[in-house]
Amino acid sequence: MQHHPTPILDEHWQGFELAADDTHRYLWIWLGCNLRLVAVPIGDITGYDHGWCYPRDPELVAAAVAAWDPDTQDEPDGWHKRATWPVRRAPRRDTNPGGNRPRCAHGCYLDDGCRTLNCEEALARRDAARTTLEGTR
Repeated sequence: MQHHPTPILDEHWQGFELAADDTHRYLWIWLGCNLRLVAVPIGDITGYDHGWCYPRDPELVAAAVAAWDPDTQDEPDGWHKRATWPVRRAPRRDTNPGGNRPRCAHGCYLDDGCRTLNCEEALARRDAARTTLEGTR
């Protein structure tokens, strides 16, 4: 992936391109209460394949993209809502299993727990772990 030292204004998307690879351009765009990082297919102006919502902090999004390797990691870090489905799958994800652990809808790795109170996925994982533990006693 080629990271841009300075974000490039994209007039069509009204946002800033942070990086690009062989298949996608990665831009952040302003949305009402947050920023959305989007993966726009090269040459496409009609939509994006994947999107993640972040707090309204462009430098936080830029840092997440700078640290992200889309070839080996499914998703960047730091987002609080996945805006698209299905979950993105990196083409060489098997080379980085630690960066591709299951996440909840709030972006947290499930084995680390979720920062969102009453996250259904984190609670279900906790309950399943308790059931397994009780079954081994």
